[in-house]
Amino acid sequence: METTNHSNNKSIKLSAPLAIAAVIGFACSSARAQDAGALLDLLVKKKIITDQEAEEVRGELTREATTTAAGKWKISAPVTEIELYGDARMRYEVRTAQAGLPDRITPAGENTQRNRARYRLRLGLRGTLMDDWFFGLRLETSSNPRSTNVTIGDEASGGPFSKASDGLNVGQAYVGYKGIRDVTLTAGRMPNPLITTSMVWDADINPEGVTEQWKHTFNVSLGGGRTTAATYDKDGKAVAGVTSEPTKIAIDLFANFAQFIYDDSNPEDPVGPRSVTGGRRVPNTDALLLAWQVGAKINFTKDIFLQVAPTLYNYTGNGDSFNVHFVGDPNFRQGNTTVSPNQTGINSLMIFDMPMEFDWKFGEIPMRFFADFAMNLDGDDRATAAGHPDKGDQRYAYQVGLGVGKIKQKHDMSLEVFWQHVEQFAVDPNLVDSDLYDSRVNMEGVAVRGGYAISDAVTFNLTYGYGRQIDDDLGTGGIGDAFSLNPLRKYQIFQADLNVKF
Repeated sequence: METTNHSNNKSIKLSAPLAIAAVIGFACSSARAQDAGALLDLLVKKKIITDQEAEEVRGELTREATTTAAGKWKISAPVTEIELYGDARMRYEVRTAQAGLPDRITPAGENTQRNRARYRLRLGLRGTLMDDWFFGLRLETSSNPRSTNVTIGDEASGGPFSKASDGLNVGQAYVGYKGIRDVTLTAGRMPNPLITTSMVWDADINPEGVTEQWKHTFNVSLGGGRTTAATYDKDGKAVAGVTSEPTKIAIDLFANFAQFIYDDSNPEDPVGPRSVTGGRRVPNTDALLLAWQVGAKINFTKDIFLQVAPTLYNYTGNGDSFNVHFVGDPNFRQGNTTVSPNQTGINSLMIFDMPMEFDWKFGEIPMRFFADFAMNLDGDDRATAAGHPDKGDQRYAYQVGLGVGKIKQKHDMSLEVFWQHVEQFAVDPNLVDSDLYDSRVNMEGVAVRGGYAISDAVTFNLTYGYGRQIDDDLGTGGIGDAFSLNPLRKYQIFQADLNVKF
């Protein structure tokens, strides 16, 4: 094969295999080896090159690939794309809390404080497979479902610098299928597929189960087609009228359905009679958390959109681990015995949730208004089971906030502030955010978060939150992340984070 440089009339002679390898290597530098092989087979079939030349090119491409970093990875043939990703974070935080009524054990007004240095590490692998399948795997520090943080130096044994708390756990492990138009099916321990907020779901929770998602975009044109009257320029020449362009809007309609395994009952068929807890037989069927979400995202422009996602949550039972009904009250004494009321029960929860968001730009500054409203439709029954039949109105929760800026690259900044109000019987206390406010309900308060991108991969964040008890007659239900006090009459948190993404 001969190529001629016409600009200087000099001929450069290359061997056919070398020339073909150069062309394929340039055109398919990021493609997989089988793609290059398919191209070579086509060239042989078209009799552009011989079988021997094709084999020589394959050998040349293989030798070249082994000299690159990517070439040292051997990936199985069904994998069409793969991504290695992760992040590390160093955090210092201070939390304070104050005791109050109806706690009769800890004196009202007693204060406590917890300072701790923490870190987290998350390392993931996700990719796509042939025939429209995909997968994901992520390892992370901490076994806590609502936190991937490890507290430095908190080990009670093993001496200084012990590694007892520093293990890795499987945070995500899922497979999915996208072979049906507009539909995504996923199974396993997965990133939360629902549109939600920290008022209802802690962002660190990766629920387990199966999900079905549908999304379709409709393009709508409004107005346009009007032509202005013809005019004349200063020289008296006619100027044709201008036809206005229509306003184009893209509307994303979506539906997200989930069946999460909340608690696996074991065994389903016990030997002998079923045991009894709290005066009720222990369930022998799994407890599922079902989510039914439909919504829309209206994209007015590339920078302006409105999104709403009404959702209904219901539970198929209590399972054997959550069979005792929720109370949420503080510990109390009966004689010499300390009684601990239940803080985790999922009885009488049918929650309607409505997260929404509106994004726009003020000049070149991204702006975001966000809100969430939730109501437990079975609030009366939940309050009655907790021993507070007069507190059925404590079933509401809401969040409203404003965000300014968005971190995408070096020197970007962001700031957000929001108010949150979550009543005792409004939402599931096992899912709410563990930072704001210490995994509790019957709390309200304000939070402020700010961030700055030191580089494209490194960001620095500050968070401050203040919360207080809503109803003084009730505890602040839930298992505390940092404190065992119940109620938290007042609560504060400060966090400074250094995040590195890779």
